[in-house]
Amino acid sequence: MKLISLTSNMPSFHSVIFKEGVNIILGKQASPTKGNDGNTYNGVGKSFTIHLIHFCLGSNKIGSFESSLSNWSFTLKFSIDGKVYTSTRHADEQNNLIFCGEKIPLKTFRAKLLSLCFNIEETPNYMTWNTLFSRFARRYRSSYINFDTFVPKETDYSKLLNNAYLLGIDYDLIIKKRNLRDKQDSANKTEKAIKKDPVFKQYYLGKHDADIDVTELNYKINQLQSELNSFKVSSNYHELEKEANDKSFSKKKLENKRSLINSNIKNITISLNQSIDVNSDQLLNVYKTANVEIPDMIKERIDNVMDFHNELLKSREIRLKKELQKNNIHLSSIENQIKELGEEMDRLLSYLNSHGALEEYLALTEQLSSLEHEKNRINDYKKILKTYQETRLDIKADFISQDKESDTYLEEQSDYLDRLKESFRSLSKRFYPKKSSGLIIKNNLGENLLRFNIDARIEDDSSDGVNEVKIFCFDLLILLSKVSNMRFLIHDSRLLANMDPRQREILFRLMNEYTETKEFQYICTVNEDTLQSIEPLMKKNDYEEIIEKNIVLELNDDSPESKLLGVQVDVDLEGNNKK
Repeated sequence: MKLISLTSNMPSFHSVIFKEGVNIILGKQASPTKGNDGNTYNGVGKSFTIHLIHFCLGSNKIGSFESSLSNWSFTLKFSIDGKVYTSTRHADEQNNLIFCGEKIPLKTFRAKLLSLCFNIEETPNYMTWNTLFSRFARRYRSSYINFDTFVPKETDYSKLLNNAYLLGIDYDLIIKKRNLRDKQDSANKTEKAIKKDPVFKQYYLGKHDADIDVTELNYKINQLQSELNSFKVSSNYHELEKEANDKSFSKKKLENKRSLINSNIKNITISLNQSIDVNSDQLLNVYKTANVEIPDMIKERIDNVMDFHNELLKSREIRLKKELQKNNIHLSSIENQIKELGEEMDRLLSYLNSHGALEEYLALTEQLSSLEHEKNRINDYKKILKTYQETRLDIKADFISQDKESDTYLEEQSDYLDRLKESFRSLSKRFYPKKSSGLIIKNNLGENLLRFNIDARIEDDSSDGVNEVKIFCFDLLILLSKVSNMRFLIHDSRLLANMDPRQREILFRLMNEYTETKEFQYICTVNEDTLQSIEPLMKKNDYEEIIEKNIVLELNDDSPESKLLGVQVDVDLEGNNKK
């Protein structure tokens, strides 16, 4: 991909016509002491140019465009492998773009560019069109802090994945380790949750402790099983049980009758044994004792009465003996009945004792099932924990296996990797011949997220300007790797701000050489004072060829008309990285 032009539907906009080789967008200030932070709040629109290129090439939505640039649209013309494409995006409708005359969703547009520029139809997580394209056009202030920071808040994994891909390093190994690490984290989190989750533990363990042996449960289960094995089910258990109860009731009634009869016999026997004989002489003696005279006629009547009384006594004795005989016969009958009922009850109770009802059998079966279920849940809980323990061990083994696989890869690709390292070292030596520098690509062993450690170093890279040189060298290394169809590199004036004038001069010379020999484009925004610092270091002809002839646009802050948009518009570019 090379850029051809950036235009707008608004006539006040200063179009940018890109050319082969170096392209300089120059920012001038009417008051040189006035600060320029590259933002459209205070600047002339140099950095805005880079944001608009991103905007036309499918960046995330820029919210401030809707309020500040209503009715504006921007068109970027570019070529890929010699074929020309156009992309138009409206500030009011950012979810769609017009790609070569066809309106398509933003997602579709990004997919097309992925295929055209990177020859891939689908990228893994953390590697997208925007993350890949940002490696060729650093856009934000934060992008100029570290060599491997291109997107705000980008994770270390995303940095490694995108950088490794563009450097031609096997990114499948990176993804494999990430997946393994995710698997490990998921297993660890799940295992901890299982151990701590009270609901989960209550379901599987109840009141049991998984660390306590289930011997007691096994003992109870064996007892119940033995009881069930010897259990005999009676189909008419309840009928027999009712019959036994009825016979028991009948027996008690008979026993009560027997008690009454025995009482009657006892009373009759007592009555028979009592003597109640009274004669007439005894009666007369009573009267004599009382000095009472009894006439002969009365004496005759007393004799008659006594005779009648004696007859009554005889009749009474006969009746009592008959009653006694009757009670004895009845008693014998009742005792026989009681004996028969007792024998029948013994038989029934013996049967009932050796048999049980179906529901009793089912209750025992249910109790056994409940105990076995408790035991199985405890065993299942232990199996689950054991599975995660085995998974942890398997993952550890996989980490070791992948470490070995990556070591083998680095050995097999040592020639290519050495060329990468040498390219970075050669670039940095152009700036600092006496400083040690290098690109480090190492296998990151152990149970962690990142497969490789990729680090770019230049001695004293914490010093002003050295870090910016390292950023430039790393970006150029990605471009020179030619893993993609990207054939341009864009830098903002922030990259040059802290550099020594000598390093600035070397940078432009270097890019002039590479754009001629490698057919690249280099696009940069530059402040006027930066070029003024370079001019004394170059011969006049060199300065004209490398700098002056490559200025494709000049922007001034003397009036709104001289700025990029041609009107005064304040657009917040740094605070609206919305998806």
